[in-house]
Amino acid sequence: MASDMEGHTGWKLRHIFHRKVKQQEENISTKPTDDTELNFNIVSNEKPTDYAQIETFHRAVYPVMLLAQCFAIMPLTNVWQSNPRRTRFRFKSLQMIFTLIFIVGNSMITLAMLKHLLKIGVTAKNFVGLVFFTFVQCACILFISLARRWPPLIRYWTRLELIFTKPPYEVLQNNLINRVRLPALIIVALSVGEHALYQSSAIVSFEKRIKYCAKANHTSADTSFDNYMLHNYDYVYEVMPQSRTIAVCILLINGMCTFIWNYMDLFIMIVSKGLAYRFEQISMRIRKLEHENNVAESTFIEIREHYVRMCELLERVDNALSSIILLSCVNNLYFICCQLLNIFNKLRWPINYVYFWYSTLYLVGRTACVFLTAATINDESKNALGVLRRVSNRNWCVEVERLIFQMSTQTVALSGKKFYFLTRRLLFGMAGTIVTYELVLLQFDEPNRRKGLLPLCA
Repeated sequence: MASDMEGHTGWKLRHIFHRKVKQQEENISTKPTDDTELNFNIVSNEKPTDYAQIETFHRAVYPVMLLAQCFAIMPLTNVWQSNPRRTRFRFKSLQMIFTLIFIVGNSMITLAMLKHLLKIGVTAKNFVGLVFFTFVQCACILFISLARRWPPLIRYWTRLELIFTKPPYEVLQNNLINRVRLPALIIVALSVGEHALYQSSAIVSFEKRIKYCAKANHTSADTSFDNYMLHNYDYVYEVMPQSRTIAVCILLINGMCTFIWNYMDLFIMIVSKGLAYRFEQISMRIRKLEHENNVAESTFIEIREHYVRMCELLERVDNALSSIILLSCVNNLYFICCQLLNIFNKLRWPINYVYFWYSTLYLVGRTACVFLTAATINDESKNALGVLRRVSNRNWCVEVERLIFQMSTQTVALSGKKFYFLTRRLLFGMAGTIVTYELVLLQFDEPNRRKGLLPLCA
């Protein structure tokens, strides 16, 4: 009897012990995990991933981000490392110190121009410079905010991309690295040409003006570097002493501002390329199933899961990038209108016509490329709809219906703070807005165009 009681008691204790252990294991397994701390190797004893041999967005974009750091934006450390887990944002870093120095220098130039405009009076034409420096300052602040969010975002992005680097997904004919780096190279080259033409136009106009006025006033023509800086950046020397060092700093800051002004659009383009590439891989996989018989339902479940995860990645990217997109669109709208207004007015020298026409065409082309490139995300996300709607009765399942519904009803695109989405339709809407604003500006500027050019030596 006693032995039976002891056996029964021992069985109950073992049952309670095993139940507690099982509960502890379930609690550990269901404990929420932060995406930023996830290990990229699913199995602990799996061989470490060699990211240098994998086609990831981080590996494709790092040269562009290194170039950006040379111009005081995207202050990240170890961005050149193939493993994205080593990329960090630190306030106490050389990249961040360089960015802060540039912000201080640009702020001084912006405030000096504001003080000068308040003294002489603000017009539509002399206000352009202040808007330019203000937009660049806002872009720097927004890129610092993006840099703080970039390390966890790129780790999440890379973890998801590992799915698309293995079968049944295939590397597309024009691979990700070429799609990201080639547009960057073209935009940088065109922006260098635009800035070189701007400087050439300013120098030639200065020399012709000095020589013409010296001949009219019977004085000697001073076309030195110091006199050029004094005439073109007189607003800076109203608050700073005139020296060769300050002159060089002004030119450097001006060049860096031009790069940042272009980099806003460039960064939107390369991010759009990276996202559209993965949606295109999903569409390619669906198209290959079109002529297959007896496709398992699990295949469509997996495809829909990957599509949903890509949409979640897009949402994360949009949350981090939407402020820059909004600033970029406002910037492009304003400067296209200003440049169109300039080419409709009479200019003094042929080099001025060359610069303004090149700058206008480049700006319009760059803006169109941003919208069309970003619109490819939306296009590729819906590209496989036709194939899914033609799925035979033998392969039809509820997952196909769900995928069709999601593709046809969900807007998969980057946005400007959710005010608008970057699709092809928006490009035509923006073109109409530019035409409307330009007609209004031309009407208000009609008295100035009738007056013609101001006296050269006034």
